[in-house]
Amino acid sequence: MLADTLLADTNAIRALARTDGAHSADLAAAAAALAAVPVAAAAESLGPVAAEFLTALSDAAAAESARAAALAERFAGGAAAAAFSATAYDDAQGRTAARFGV
Repeated sequence: MLADTLLADTNAIRALARTDGAHSADLAAAAAALAAVPVAAAAESLGPVAAEFLTALSDAAAAESARAAALAERFAGGAAAAAFSATAYDDAQGRTAARFGV
């Protein structure tokens, strides 16, 4: 194989796209779960003694929810890029084969 030969395992790239998509869905679900932490309900049962703790818990849950949502978006973008790349490699191979009559 020559040093300038390009090989792309499009099946592996598509598998990466599927895996990234699954990670994105999992992270989005985690973000939703964190956003739904029932801090208000806990405040009713714990009273004013726990107010500072519950405020910190609420802030932490919101921050981690935002981080998980942002990471989910990155994985979704990675999935889209990988799927697009695999298709582009396949298209390039098809055009090259057609051009050389292979």
